[in-house]
Amino acid sequence: MKKTLLLLAAGLMSAALTAQITLPKTWDFANDTTNWPLNSGTGVADKTIDQLGLFSKADGSIVNFGAITATAYTFSDGYSGPNRLQLNGAGYSSGSFSTTPTQRYLYFDVAGPADVKIWFRSGSNSSARTVFITDGTNILGQATTDTAGTGVIFTGSKTSTGTQRLYVYGDAACNLYKMTVTGSSLGVNTANQNSMKVFASGNLVHINNVKSDASASVYTMNGALVKSVSSKSDFAFDLNPGMYIVNVKSAKGTVSQKVIVK
Repeated sequence: MKKTLLLLAAGLMSAALTAQITLPKTWDFANDTTNWPLNSGTGVADKTIDQLGLFSKADGSIVNFGAITATAYTFSDGYSGPNRLQLNGAGYSSGSFSTTPTQRYLYFDVAGPADVKIWFRSGSNSSARTVFITDGTNILGQATTDTAGTGVIFTGSKTSTGTQRLYVYGDAACNLYKMTVTGSSLGVNTANQNSMKVFASGNLVHINNVKSDASASVYTMNGALVKSVSSKSDFAFDLNPGMYIVNVKSAKGTVSQKVIVK
C-alpha cells in the first residue's frame, strides 16, 4: 500500500496550537477515518487535526514525520482497530533525550489536572520502544514495549491547575493507536501535601515521603531503563555515577525528577 507521509516543511511556531482542548478528549487513530484517514498527509511544519498538534521540525529537514497506515491490533483491554499512526522517528535528535521534544511529536494544551492514556506498539518487529508524556520539563508518564512489539497501555498525569502544553513522542519509531485525555481529581494542593521527594546524595538516590505502594523506574538521559524498585515506605538505592531521570508512581500520583549521581 502506498503511504502518503505527513510531510512537514519549514514553518514557525507562530502557527502552533494555542487553544486548550475540551475534556474529555479522545483521538482514535485506529478507527476514526474521518479525522485520520489512511494515507492522510499535510504539507506544513506544524498542523492541527481535531485539536491535536503535529510537529515535525521547524527547519523543514524532516519530511518523514509519519503516516496513517493499515495494521490491525487488539490490546489487552479489548480495544482494537485496523489502523495506526506511525511516528517515523524519535522526538529528539542525536540520541540525547530531552523532556522538551524538538521533532516528530504530538502536542496539546490542557487546563487543570488531567490524565493522558496511550495505547501504542513498537515501530519495529525486534526492538523495544519507549513513548513519553512530558510537560516540557518533567516526565509525566512513560512506558516501554518488549522486543516483540506487544501492545502497551499506560497513563501519565498532569497535577497542576494551570493551563499547560503537553507533549507525546517516542525514543524511536512507534505506532500510536489511541490517546485519551480526561480530567483528574488529583489537584495541585493534594499533590503538594502527599508528594514524594526524590533526590541524590553521593551514589544513592532517595525516595522519601512514601505513603503507599510506590514503584521507581530509573532511566538514562537517552531513555534506557536501568533500574526498577518498589517499596511501601521510604527507600534508597545506589546507581553508577551519571545523570538520570527517576520516575516514581504511587496511588498519590507521579513524580519525575532529574538526579545527578556522583
